[in-house]
Amino acid sequence: MRNNAQITIETILIIGFFLLILVGITIPMGFKASDASRDASRVLEMRNNLDKITTAIKAVQALGPGAVRTVGITSNSRSWALATGDPVMNASISYWAEWKSRERIAAELAYTNVYNTSRHFGGIGKNISGIYVSNFNYTYFEDKGYFVVRVENNNTQGGDSYLLIASSGNNITITLTP
Repeated sequence: MRNNAQITIETILIIGFFLLILVGITIPMGFKASDASRDASRVLEMRNNLDKITTAIKAVQALGPGAVRTVGITSNSRSWALATGDPVMNASISYWAEWKSRERIAAELAYTNVYNTSRHFGGIGKNISGIYVSNFNYTYFEDKGYFVVRVENNNTQGGDSYLLIASSGNNITITLTP
């Protein structure tokens, strides 16, 4: 009887030890891996959206005045922005997204506090030849979902263009102007 009790207690202690390892190490590592994959997914989303917009701008720029292109982008970030003439990125157009903390922002993204110190934004930018970037133009979005981006070439004078970004609901208009 005494041996059975000892075996039961040892079994309970061994199972308890493995449960401590599971709760103390495995589950937190799973959360970290999940956060890292979510962050990588956000960076890929940012890059994909910026590539779609940049491709549309280049096409409209090449086609000349009056050309229009429409692309769709999807944002899973609640707070994000598009900017031109951005002093941080120094790029023709940049795409920014809010992150929970500064430590979570991927190293490949530029970093700045856009509004206040409690909000952290990381951004990625693209340079487009023939786009002049001295005008700072910032459009901020507080929505997730699908957005329609319409790119128009209104530069009838030729030469370098400025980009102007405007939004109305889930519609974004980017205009190339002289």
